[in-house]
Formats: sequence, structure tokens, C-alpha cells
Amino acid sequence: MNNILDKINYKSKKIFISIMVVLITVIFFSNYDGDIDSYNTTILALNYSYGFISRGFTGTVFMLLSKCLPIDIITPEGAKVFLMVSTVLLFFIIVMFAVSLIKRCNDKGIANLEILIVYMMVVTVSTYSSGWNFGRVDIYMIMISLGCAMLLVVEKGEWLIILLCPVAVLIHQGYVLMYLNIVLALLAYKILSYREKRIKYIIIFVLTTIICVALLLYLELYSHSGIDDISFREVVGNATSLSEEGTYHETLLEHELKGIDLSSVEHDYHMKNLAEIIIYGILMLPYIVIFFRFVYSLIKNAEDNISRFKYIIVCAGSLTMLPDYLIKVDYGRWIVATILYYLVTFSVLYVLDDYVKGAIDEQITKVKKRGYIWLILLIYPILFIPYRDVNIDKITALIGHVLNRDYLNWW
Repeated sequence: MNNILDKINYKSKKIFISIMVVLITVIFFSNYDGDIDSYNTTILALNYSYGFISRGFTGTVFMLLSKCLPIDIITPEGAKVFLMVSTVLLFFIIVMFAVSLIKRCNDKGIANLEILIVYMMVVTVSTYSSGWNFGRVDIYMIMISLGCAMLLVVEKGEWLIILLCPVAVLIHQGYVLMYLNIVLALLAYKILSYREKRIKYIIIFVLTTIICVALLLYLELYSHSGIDDISFREVVGNATSLSEEGTYHETLLEHELKGIDLSSVEHDYHMKNLAEIIIYGILMLPYIVIFFRFVYSLIKNAEDNISRFKYIIVCAGSLTMLPDYLIKVDYGRWIVATILYYLVTFSVLYVLDDYVKGAIDEQITKVKKRGYIWLILLIYPILFIPYRDVNIDKITALIGHVLNRDYLNWW
């Protein structure tokens, strides 16, 4: 009987993964329109031949590929293929992340884990298939954090985290605030949970943090010293040749290569973000209430102070995003990073921690008892995808635009 049940459960897990692959394909082609924003092609023109500059890693890989391949890929078609392959790799890692969790989850309550995984997949695939964010370097940051999370789940190759996370910072120093929190929160959890491996995880945590923060400070403070006019024109030429419209993202190059402060031209974006985050918070209020009930229950019922402390760390880990919310724009990307933090982190803890699993199951069971409201809560978030960049999503953007036009006049 046990063998029969094992075969049934194994088959059901394979079916879920197969459905994920189909959903990823459908969602991608539903959102992909073939357009690539000039920001995402311009960044491919940045590379380390101009010095140890900010965001030069991806362009360096692209340049090396161009030199190794028998054909010229410094073209709009070459950029599109490169970004398409990168996006498909992201989707592959999402599937592998799901496989690593599903294989280790006991069959009781596995449907709840699958809900977390599906939402993580839907948000990521839809956002980074759309014209606003297709090819954005965020995909590499997400890939690296998912890869590190998988290493911590399977408990193999965990020392690679010390190498992988700094690479993500070289891709975009915003990684330190946006997606490194996933890795550090899980490491902090393991430090407080795995006494026999505590020293190992402390070393990984400390070295990863020191290296990533040091790179962040250097890239933010010292890498924008500027380059000569000849090199700048060369970058502009390469960036223009990568764009289908023959244009480049002017402010990106001015900031990254000349160190020009752009905060003075972002006032309207900040006001738009402020209006939209208030609107989004109101629209997401049911989920915010459910989340805080879950956090309160998780922390209140923890068995001891150490357990309580580690759950506080995990629940508060997304606060690393606060500086972005306060001084940066692109709230759509910040919202995605915040959502993914909780979906990825708690998906991992669902298979590592029976107490967290029980708390999640309890909250989902309570919601399921509300009948049709449960179905509404499942479907409602789909209305907000794909998330955008400066605008959070199409709904909050529309409401914000109408309110500003008729009442606020903030921008």
C-alpha cells in the first residue's frame, strides 16, 4: 500500500511541475510583445573595458560572447536573443526551485506550498515578460537568490553563496537592498536553528554581507568618476546599435559613467509613487491583514525566545527595501522584490520548519472556511499583473492618474 501511495504522490508532483511549465509558457506569450526598453539594451553596452564601473558585469559577459561567437551580436537581434536566453534561464531556475521544494515536502498540505510557488511564478514570469521589464537585470538578481535558496534547501554547495551574491552586486548594486535579504534571512534562520552547523552559516553570512556591502559602497560612491569623451561616445554608439529604435537611455549613461545626480529630475516620479503606494496598500488591505495575523501568531506562539527572534528576523527581512522606497523610484520593481521575498522565504521555510508550515496551513485553512471569499482572494491578485517599473501596475497607475488629474495635482 505504501508503495502505491508513493507512486501516486510522485506522479502528482510530476503533474504539478508539468502544469507549471505550461503556465510559464502561457503567461510568457500572454505578456511578451517583442519590445525591449532602451534601458535594458543600453545596459549591455556597459562593460569593464571602461574600468571597474557600476553595472558592468552583464555587458562584459555580452561583449565576451560577441568576441567568442563567429557572428556579430552587437545588434538589436543579438541583444534580443541574449535577453531571451537569459529570461528562459530564469524560468528554468524557477522550475528547479519548485522541484527542490516539492521533492522535500511531505504530502500532507503540499497544496498550500504549491499555492506559494504558483504565485511566485506568476508574479515573476508576468512581470519580466512584459515590455516594461523584459530583459531587465532584475532577472539575474532573482536567479541568483533562487539559486542560493536552493543550495540552502538541499544543503549542498552552500559555500558558493559567498561567490554568487557578490556577482549579483556586480550585475546591479541594488541587489544588496532588493534580493540579498532572501539569502541573509535564510542564513540567519539556519544560524539560529542548526546548532551543529552554526559556525559554517555564520561564516557564510558574515563574508557574504561584508563583500556585498563593500562592493555596494564602492560602486555607489567611487565608480562614477567619469570616463573620457571618446569612451563615452563609444558606449553611446554601442548602446544605439543595440536598440531597435536606434536610441539609448541617456540618463542611465549619464549617471553610471559621468556620476550625474538625477534626483532633481525625479520629483514627479516620487509623487506618483507616493500616490500609487497608498492606493496599492488600500487595494491589498485584505492580504496585509492576513499577513500580520500570520506574523502575530507565528511570533506569539514560538516555543522560546531564540525561535521568536529568528521568526522576527524572517518576517522583517523585507525592510532592507526601505531605502529604495524612500529615495528611489520604480515602485513596481520594489513591490515585486517585496512580494518575492515573502513567497520565496516562506516557501523554503515551509519545507524546513514544521512550525512555520503549521502556521501557514492554519492561516490558509481559516481563509478557506470563508467559502467563496477564498476563491476571490485567490483570483484577485492576478488583476494586478504584470507589475511595471515606475508605475506599480496598470490598476494603481490608472487610479493614481485620475486622482491626480481631478484632485491631487501632485505631478
